[in-house]
Amino acid sequence: MPAILITILAAFASSLVAKLMLGAGLAFLSFTFINDLVAQAQAAMLGLYSNIPANILGVLGILKIPQALSVIMSAIGTAAFIKSSKLAIGKG
Repeated sequence: MPAILITILAAFASSLVAKLMLGAGLAFLSFTFINDLVAQAQAAMLGLYSNIPANILGVLGILKIPQALSVIMSAIGTAAFIKSSKLAIGKG
C-alpha cells in the first residue's frame, strides 16, 4: 500500500514541477520579448522627442511629460507581461 501511495505522489509532484518549470520558462521568454518591444518603442519615442524645438521641449520638461511617458510605457510593458504570463501558464 505505501508503495502505491509513494508512486502516486511522485507522479503528481513530477507533473506539478514540470508544469511550474514550463510556466516559468514561457513567462521568462514572453518577458524578454515584451521587454524588447517596449525598449524599441521607448527608443522611437526618444528619437521623436529629440526632434521637437527647444522652447516646446522646455515646456514639456516643466510639465514632466518625459517622466509621464516613461511611467505609461512601463505600465504597458508590465500589463502585457502579466497577460502573456497568464496565457503561458494557462489561466487566461
